[in-house]
This record gives sequence, structure tokens and C-alpha cells, in this order.
Amino acid sequence: MIKSDAEMQVNLESIQGMYRAIAELHRRIAPQNFMNYLIMAEGPIDQIRRLQSEVDEYLGIKEAAASARAHGAELNTPVSAST
Repeated sequence: MIKSDAEMQVNLESIQGMYRAIAELHRRIAPQNFMNYLIMAEGPIDQIRRLQSEVDEYLGIKEAAASARAHGAELNTPVSAST
């Protein structure tokens, strides 16, 4: 669980590293054996999802999105002409 902006930055850098690793697998492995690429990329993809979830939790993104949806429904309600 992330407790500071510095820890969040570490997660973001780790995510970037995972994407670089996947890109390297895509460049080296995918052209010869796409199924092996998918299998080998699975670990980094899972790690990206876990790290991104921690960042989202730290930033309150899930709560903000839920709140925006709830308020968006109110904002998108048509205003009657009689008001």
C-alpha cells in the first residue's frame, strides 16, 4: 500500500519498467512465437495491474470516478421548461 508521493513515484517507475520489459519481449519473442510472448508477458502485465491499482487507491481514483458517475447522473438530468 502506498503511503506517500515518493512511494507512488516508485510504483510509477516500476510500471514504466514493466512496459519496457513487455516491449522488449514483443520485439524479440513475438515475431518468432506469439504464444510464448503472451505467456512471458503475463507476469509483467499482472505486476502492472497490481501496481496501477495501488496508485489508483492512493490517489482515490476509484472513489472519484464513482462520485463523478453519481454527480454526472444529476448533472445530466434534463431541466424542465417550467422551472
